[in-house]
Amino acid sequence: MGAVDRNSLREALLDALADVEGVDRSAIDDAVTARGGDLMFVLDSKVAECVIAALEVVFDAQLPGPAELDCMHYSTVAALLDLLSHKLLETES
Repeated sequence: MGAVDRNSLREALLDALADVEGVDRSAIDDAVTARGGDLMFVLDSKVAECVIAALEVVFDAQLPGPAELDCMHYSTVAALLDLLSHKLLETES
């Protein structure tokens, strides 16, 4: 996969979240908007772990596993996006 930017990572994260939850992507977009955006959309820890695993495949990158995370890393879409942005951009350097 080419260069990773924050927007493409967010799109991939939300696609993976839709897959994990078994819903259409539009349902995820609607839910994020209804809850006030990425900062307010709370993730369950098991869902976040599944999303991270899916993104490892998408980006062909080793990402943090459950033992390396505390709840602040995956508590919201924004927090998980920050963590993954840092890890994927660090991997590319």
